[in-house]
Amino acid sequence: MISRVLEHEDTARLGLEENRAQIAIRRRLAAMAAEQREMERAMRAFEEDADQAKRFIKAELRKEHWGHEPERPPAWEAH
Repeated sequence: MISRVLEHEDTARLGLEENRAQIAIRRRLAAMAAEQREMERAMRAFEEDADQAKRFIKAELRKEHWGHEPERPPAWEAH
């Protein structure tokens, strides 16, 4: 009878450990998903800033060349 009680306690303990491990995995997955969303947001913001900077530079180049495109395009356009 004592062995059955110990067996039941061991089974219950193992079940609790498994539940804790699953919860830890879910938390880590949720944290990773949140980090991914934040990185994607940061990349979009970076790309928007880069596009805005390119537009500003192109506008400045047109001003310097009296409204015309410069003879040499900016480095990001030269291929």
